[in-house]
Amino acid sequence: MSSAPHLQVENSYRNIIRLALPISISILIPQISILTNTLFLGNYIPTVSDLTTQDLLSASGIAGIYYLTLVMIGYGMVSGMLMLMSRKAGENDNLGVGKIFSNGILMCLMLSAVLIGISFFLAPLIFSFSIHDVAIQKACLKFINIRIWGLPFIMLCQLSNSLFLASSNSNRIIIGSIVQTVVNVLLDYVLIFGIGFFPEMGLEGTALASTFSEVFYALTVFLIIRFQADFKLFDIHFTKHFNWSIIKETFLKASPLMVQYFLSIGAWEVFFIYVEHLGKSESAISQILRSVFGLVGVAAWALASTCNSMVSNLIGQEKLNEVIPLIKKVVTVSFLVALTLGILLFIFPEQFLRLLTDDEMLIQGGITSLRIVVLATWVLSVSTIIFNGVVGIGDTKVNMYFELTAIVLYLIYCTIVIEKMKLPLPFAWGSDFIYWLSLFTMSSLYLYRWRKKQIRDSR
Repeated sequence: MSSAPHLQVENSYRNIIRLALPISISILIPQISILTNTLFLGNYIPTVSDLTTQDLLSASGIAGIYYLTLVMIGYGMVSGMLMLMSRKAGENDNLGVGKIFSNGILMCLMLSAVLIGISFFLAPLIFSFSIHDVAIQKACLKFINIRIWGLPFIMLCQLSNSLFLASSNSNRIIIGSIVQTVVNVLLDYVLIFGIGFFPEMGLEGTALASTFSEVFYALTVFLIIRFQADFKLFDIHFTKHFNWSIIKETFLKASPLMVQYFLSIGAWEVFFIYVEHLGKSESAISQILRSVFGLVGVAAWALASTCNSMVSNLIGQEKLNEVIPLIKKVVTVSFLVALTLGILLFIFPEQFLRLLTDDEMLIQGGITSLRIVVLATWVLSVSTIIFNGVVGIGDTKVNMYFELTAIVLYLIYCTIVIEKMKLPLPFAWGSDFIYWLSLFTMSSLYLYRWRKKQIRDSR
């Protein structure tokens, strides 16, 4: 077994920020891309179709969440690999990290192929049964039939980023994110509006731009792994030496997380479908708010991954007594950053919305809902850290049960408040409080009992 002391992390604010900051930047950069995409669509008046700007925003939101659902299934599998690679890193087992990553390549390609095949049959059924507006149905289907081909590339990017994080090389994540965003923004602009010899493609242009950006992202991160000396010690193989026992073990460990993330984002898809039933303006506003949700939640998502990795690493070092203090530190950092990012949006919602659209109806209709979203991200900033602390401990089945319970409560609220009672949009976005507070309560209780058990066992 090779020795690499730098793979073992320390429980400190400095180390938390050192690992999380590059991930935050890597998440923030694509979020800027998503906001830019929303800005382009929000100011685009179609000349090649009968769809309105509100139709495009609505279709982009619904189809985008559908694609995100598939992406998050892959992210669930990769989160399991991150936990296992971080555990090996805590043990200074470089070859073990490399074996998990190498076999993860095949797993990502196999899973994406299955999901693409299923999607060609499933997407038309979902959109036809759930979306009332026929024009939006067709637009969603055209979007997803292009967008789906980015799936294997984004999964490989997620896998590579997990290797960077597990090996304390999280600064490498930024490079791929910059490449992805530059490609996406440039192609978005020329393909949506039709600049120069590029045709005007509208919504389909956004799908094509995003797909190409993920291809370039994957090429960038794999070139880093292939040629940078830091990754030689892991003995990574891209096309050979697959170990089916490792693949089986990894899949069994990661499958509850795959189910968990599928249910989580799938429930969000139901939310957007219900909102589409409220009306075109509500659906369009929610697409804008989705971008805001991602922007304010940037640090929380980054710190959640950091928490998962660091908890697993500490357990690999057998430093169980440091797990809860670490989680508390990450929670503190996450909440303070989310509060700082969200406070200006909470105070000046109208000014922010005017940056994204000229539609006065959407601006005025989104002010209260934007404030609700900002408040929800503050709850998220605490809940997602505690939840990922449980992920890092490795009891993935418990995480799945927590997720399932929270989603059931979330969907009950959405069905009653949005679908049945048809209450205004701010009440619809209030559903996020149900989801995140549920996860917070269950995860906190689990960590309290886990810590009690560690104290008893140490006596």
